[in-house]
Amino acid sequence: MGFSANRDCLRITSFDDEGTELPGGSGRAGNICIRNPWPGSFQTIWKDPDRYVSQYYSRYCHDPASKDWRDWPYMAGDGAVQAADGYYRILGRIDDVINVAGHRLGTKEIESAALLVPDVAEAAVVPVADPIKGKVPDLYVSLKPGLVPSVKLANKVTASVVSQIGAIARPRRVVIVPDMPKTRSGKIMRRALAAISNHQDPGDVSTLANPEIVEQIKELAR
Repeated sequence: MGFSANRDCLRITSFDDEGTELPGGSGRAGNICIRNPWPGSFQTIWKDPDRYVSQYYSRYCHDPASKDWRDWPYMAGDGAVQAADGYYRILGRIDDVINVAGHRLGTKEIESAALLVPDVAEAAVVPVADPIKGKVPDLYVSLKPGLVPSVKLANKVTASVVSQIGAIARPRRVVIVPDMPKTRSGKIMRRALAAISNHQDPGDVSTLANPEIVEQIKELAR
């Protein structure tokens, strides 16, 4: 998905985590912000105006006393990279981005690369704490019916990620699972997978459609 910095009269820019505005076309990932007011913006959060300001405007405001809208960029909550042609490539929600040694990697981007392998039916990426890089990705995949897990297939998935994104996105490991832990509506519970990868308690999984799969994945991820 891409859009230009000035499309539909919205003045788009991006900032890094330290609050520095990234130059256009730099190729660096940052947090998308809208610089100017627009008719479709909402005005407050019901009964919580302070949260409205802190959630969407305060992070990149350098002068809290200012009444000038130019000093209050709206943080959209998405990470993106601006290409040389001025268009932004969305990486995903900020809370779905893994910061690997200063490189911001979208989890959806890694999952999409894994799904390019014809044998893969589903993919889920979770962040794992790393003493050197800060975070690294663990990649869980389930296969299409009738296929057998193998080291060769796991390596094939890793190769696809490296080919599509680069070596910085190489998963710490690829875990082939019989099924993903899912809610009754079919959504993958990545929280449980992240807990397994980080050797934490996955918490209450009784509401899952397949709670028994969590223990199976624990054994596979040892």
